[in-house]
Amino acid sequence: MQAILIKVGDRDASLLDGDPPAPTSTGNDPVLQAATRQVGVPSGGSASLSLDFETGSALSAIFAKVVGSDRYAEVLLGSETQSRSGTKALETVVLDIEVPSNIGAGEFCVAISGRDAENLVSNVDTVCFDVDNAVIDALQGTWDFACSPADDGSESFEGSWAFDGTDVTVTESVWPNGSCLGSPEDSYSEQLTVAVGEQVQAADGEPASEIDIRNLTEGGFFYSLVRVDGDTFQLARAPMGSGSSAEMRAVSFELNRTFTRPTDSVDPASACFNPVLWQDGTEYTESDRETEGGAFVGEFTSDFTVFTDSSFQGRPATRVFVQDSGTGLADANEYFQIDFEVPSINAIADENLQGMNDGFVSDPGELLRFDLAPGESYSYTSTYTELGAEVGDDGTATVTYVGRETITVPAGTFETCRFDLTTPDGYRETEWFGVGNGIEIAGENEGPGEPVTRTELLFAEINGEPIGEAPGVPDGDFSSLMPGTYAAAIDGDEQATAFELNEGGAGTWSFGEDGGSITWEVTEDGVLIIAFSGGGTERYTLTSGDTSAGTVLIEFSNEPDNATGTWTQL
Repeated sequence: MQAILIKVGDRDASLLDGDPPAPTSTGNDPVLQAATRQVGVPSGGSASLSLDFETGSALSAIFAKVVGSDRYAEVLLGSETQSRSGTKALETVVLDIEVPSNIGAGEFCVAISGRDAENLVSNVDTVCFDVDNAVIDALQGTWDFACSPADDGSESFEGSWAFDGTDVTVTESVWPNGSCLGSPEDSYSEQLTVAVGEQVQAADGEPASEIDIRNLTEGGFFYSLVRVDGDTFQLARAPMGSGSSAEMRAVSFELNRTFTRPTDSVDPASACFNPVLWQDGTEYTESDRETEGGAFVGEFTSDFTVFTDSSFQGRPATRVFVQDSGTGLADANEYFQIDFEVPSINAIADENLQGMNDGFVSDPGELLRFDLAPGESYSYTSTYTELGAEVGDDGTATVTYVGRETITVPAGTFETCRFDLTTPDGYRETEWFGVGNGIEIAGENEGPGEPVTRTELLFAEINGEPIGEAPGVPDGDFSSLMPGTYAAAIDGDEQATAFELNEGGAGTWSFGEDGGSITWEVTEDGVLIIAFSGGGTERYTLTSGDTSAGTVLIEFSNEPDNATGTWTQL
């Protein structure tokens, strides 16, 4: 009974102990008949019940008691005492019952009676109320909200709300920037309690429910609208000082924050974040083949070493030293901010170490988040400044986690997480990261009017452990080599040499703008010999893999030079 409010018009009920006055039996007693004996009411809402009394004098009080309660409500209506000369008349009273949202879904019944001005008490009529707790029920459990910037962009928030009935535990982190980058400057919890009211039509023309939120930790009370739709709910705050009227809320429904269920669903992107890649002392190697517009560009191998206790221009960072393995790429330092909890990777700088002014600084950074479910997106804005330049350019990008895809590259077949990036100027980029290993298995990028540049993994290893199917166990020699187009990438060359091996032992070669005719043969011991029409012979020995596997490791001999490299079928 204590949780239910009862009134008639502007007259509130008083709660009294015990039972209301018993019906009298004079023959001239009031007769009560409720308009209905079953009423539906939303949790946190109210219902109006029409009561018809036949009485010989004006009603002076209404009594209502929730069945099973030890208290009852009394609403005093007035002090009128005149009788109606023994003639009964119909008097209608509207009883308003408000049900707070902490009343669970179900049914409760109320025994109702009335007393007239002559102290005669009517019969008891019992009305039952079906409570629909749909909104509160739909909100139960934990909801996450993604990064939400403050209005002025000076800070941002991210966290979760956990509903237990009408009690809410808020866990929130605050960042000193508008994109939840780096480490939060503060994290805290708050306790709230909520009450859901009537459904109204919001300013956007769609229905929403009133929700009053009281902050039990810091104090304060604010009025909102809530809209629940499956695994998403929206929360909007009414203007300060607007009160709790439905009218003010309805005209002020501006989306403030969207909540979603936690991404413990199918195929989260977090499976493609490998923390080992960002631990101090980790060493890994990647070898990739690049094409542009489908044409072969080259094969490039780099070794990476991770140093976590570093900084760049005063910003704490993880430094990754990238060393060229003889493919013409410049050694470099790349700087990242790693959040292992989210998880995310934020690229903040790249500096060339071979005297070339070919680096950049990004502030706050290029953010790649792995806390997404398939189909989820986020955007970031960063200022890009070339090293040595004084003025940078702002750039905005939207990143979407498309979901899992299985792709095949020369290194093998991998289950991957696909991310698509787009910018307002039409640039697009796609990256596929390996599930479990975190290595970029393939990538594509394309500017407006430009051909697609694609990279594919040839082989990789992390701390000495190989990734993928190639290179594999030595499986033979060049005796199984078939005519076709191949690329030989030799350590020390800036790009690969392309060979067109034709039937009958003839063919052509190209290296940049140079090229010519060749003849080729495979010796009885499986060594490939290529003779150039302009003079000179090269010998290739298979050291790992099978020529049908796409990419194999080779030894190259061209007296007096000896080197290693890869042989790839194009």
